[in-house]
Amino acid sequence: MAVKAAVKTRSKKKPKAKAKAKTGSRSARRTRSKATAAAGEMEKFREQLLAEQARLEEELREIERRAARADESDRANELSSYDDHPADLASETFEREKDLAIGESVEHMLHKVISALEKIDRGTYGRCDACGKSIKRARLKALPFATLCLGCQDRLEN
Repeated sequence: MAVKAAVKTRSKKKPKAKAKAKTGSRSARRTRSKATAAAGEMEKFREQLLAEQARLEEELREIERRAARADESDRANELSSYDDHPADLASETFEREKDLAIGESVEHMLHKVISALEKIDRGTYGRCDACGKSIKRARLKALPFATLCLGCQDRLEN
């Protein structure tokens, strides 16, 4: 009888030990779940940035198409004997300048998005370029290409 009790006691302890070996300690499980959550969050940021990159590239293509159409129109107008009204010429000039300014702004934003994607690849995404501290997740969700934490951004703007 004593032998059977000893065998039962040993067999009961072994499954518990195996269970701990499979799952690890609580802190190890928490660390794994945090790492998994962080990887999932980075993937969401990557997807958001890739979508923004595609949107900005399409916007640039549209601006370039408008500029090409305006150039063709100018060439056709040069060949005609019909004179344009000065107000029409001013409107066309204004539209071109506006497209150029918007194009520059879109290119700047596209550069920021590409830079953020490169930071994800390097593992430095979410760190302030000025002080090195973490940028709050809420800020990154609102502005995924942010390069500065709120404190550094405030100092830069003031």
